Amino acid sequence: MNENLQDLVRISRLFGSDPSFVIAGGGNTSYKNEEMIWIKASGISLATIDESGFVSLSRAKLKGISQTKYSTDPLLRESEVKADLHEAIVSPKELRPSVETSLHDLISYRYVVHTHPTKVNAVMCSNLAETSSREMFDDKTLFVPYTDPGYILFKVVAEAIRKFTESHGYEPQLIFLENHGVFVGANSTEEIEAIYAELMATIDAKLRQQLPGTVRSDVKSVIIDRLAGLHPGYAGFSSIGFRSELTDWFLASEESFSKADKSFTPDDIVYCKAHYLYIPSGGNDAELFAVASEKIAGYFARFGYLPKVLAVQHLGVFGIEESLKSASNVLDVYENILKISFYTENFGGPKFMNDEQIAFIDNWEVENYRRKIGKS
Repeated sequence: MNENLQDLVRISRLFGSDPSFVIAGGGNTSYKNEEMIWIKASGISLATIDESGFVSLSRAKLKGISQTKYSTDPLLRESEVKADLHEAIVSPKELRPSVETSLHDLISYRYVVHTHPTKVNAVMCSNLAETSSREMFDDKTLFVPYTDPGYILFKVVAEAIRKFTESHGYEPQLIFLENHGVFVGANSTEEIEAIYAELMATIDAKLRQQLPGTVRSDVKSVIIDRLAGLHPGYAGFSSIGFRSELTDWFLASEESFSKADKSFTPDDIVYCKAHYLYIPSGGNDAELFAVASEKIAGYFARFGYLPKVLAVQHLGVFGIEESLKSASNVLDVYENILKISFYTENFGGPKFMNDEQIAFIDNWEVENYRRKIGKS
């Protein structure tokens, strides 16, 4: 492995192993020279990645994507882009490069580390995302309003970088994406680390309230099993649950839960789906499970799929998925949603994805592929 790829693996594992920056298979990293770019394969975990987890592509062929006219139909367009992206692969052909490959290639810095830090997304998923980012970072950074991931995001960011560079005389090293995360670019991994450190320190200085405790306490297995048995669609699924001061804060009432009942980012949808089910707790166990059964059936009737997250008042949050690993991912991602929502109160309160944005992610083959890889 050459020295540059060694640095890429090191920086990838550094941020990938820190859940305050990356959860499950989220985030991506890259290194480029004049001819080639190496980027994380879709669905691969940054925490444990090695050289085999990166895909190398021809930069000359990638540049052709930006000049090609694609279908106006969003899903067909993304399918066409995916095919051209595959054509640009040098090695290995069996892996799929990140959907954000063209965006990484667009940024001129040699290294790019894209993550979804909890505290950054507290700003990016708030009602005052643009205002707050400009107040904290002046005009040194680029803010991009929410745009559907994929080719359109690439084109929007390309134009935004062009305008920024024209007015400033240099490219931005920090690119904030609303309801998504942040891209950091630099010519060394040491500089990447320094930029991230300054970024997090700046946001920390703006946080006024301390996050409720996140130490998890176990929930009785009998409760978990009974919840998972309330709908035949859960047959064969695995379920786990926990309770903490943080979950108690949000599960106290339907009103408090309304601040964490929907997805903030595309990754939330990939792992948890877009909507989360609140179940009030009152009376005895028989009444609780009767209410839970009715709520689950109503959710299925409304959305056409079963909830992956059940939030039961006074009991905790529960993840139900096809395996223990994917159920654990559900809870890790949902706990992060709770943290983001709590912190957004420092920046005007939570701003969720809207129904149109959610529908695009739910129906996009690329994200369904990530779901599949994440479960394997």
